Amino acid sequence: MTGGRGRLASLVSDHFRAPAYNVKPYSRTAGPGFTALESLLEPDVLATAGTIFHLAWSSLPATSEKHPGIEQTHDLPFLDRLLTALATNPETRKTRLVFFSTGGAVYGNAPGRANHEGDPCHPIGAYGRFKLAAEQMINERAPRDGLTCTVLRISNPYGYPVPPSRAQGLIPHALRCSVSNQPFNLWGDGTTRKDFLYYTDFLSALELVMAAHLTGTYNLCAGRSHQISEVIKRVETEAGHPITQVHTPAPAWDVHDSRLTNAKFRAATGWQPQVDLAEGIRRSAAGYLEH
Repeated sequence: MTGGRGRLASLVSDHFRAPAYNVKPYSRTAGPGFTALESLLEPDVLATAGTIFHLAWSSLPATSEKHPGIEQTHDLPFLDRLLTALATNPETRKTRLVFFSTGGAVYGNAPGRANHEGDPCHPIGAYGRFKLAAEQMINERAPRDGLTCTVLRISNPYGYPVPPSRAQGLIPHALRCSVSNQPFNLWGDGTTRKDFLYYTDFLSALELVMAAHLTGTYNLCAGRSHQISEVIKRVETEAGHPITQVHTPAPAWDVHDSRLTNAKFRAATGWQPQVDLAEGIRRSAAGYLEH
């Protein structure tokens, strides 16, 4: 698994435990418990990997705009080298690559309905454009080189702690502001729509990706979008504290209307999300208040 130091990667690592699984986290910064990312490209290392969860990425939607081209410097070249390494050896072609892409940012604003995987993509921000470039690289190389690849267009996982400094994670940041009585910086007027996927549903979907030996591109999402104003009201109710909102103009790159369907993934795996937004926020608030 690449991107091993990330919070989402740590969730995946904790979930896929021994003895059923043997997870080895790779990171650009090696250290105790983390292997250097470059070593993953070694033929003998790749030959022992059954599945590679590729989470490593240099940016978030906000930071991608602040550091133009960082993905071209780090992420796309590494992906190119990884695909080349997998294709070089017949043994490593059997290794499954699961690429963690993005749902809303790749599609751009919804065309008046939920986006499905066959829709044209119109990303409006750099983050979405570079994730789409990575998808296109995989989709070109996989059939040409006989590789086994899965692209997951993931919406907004939540339900786990996110550092206050991380420029992502509406629900945990809103919970923190509610409990600590700190102002919450809200982009726009609250009418933006997003799809939120509770983390246990996200993890159960990953299990099925492996069990079903999926290939191709799939939306991984709750299948229902909610306005940000609705999300904030639910957080206030469950946390028991009002949130002081500071409104700022929405960035031009932020998708205003993100709607996704999970029909293709459900048909392929039988998966169904079990935790709706109200219950997910309830659980998140309970866990937050305990600490």
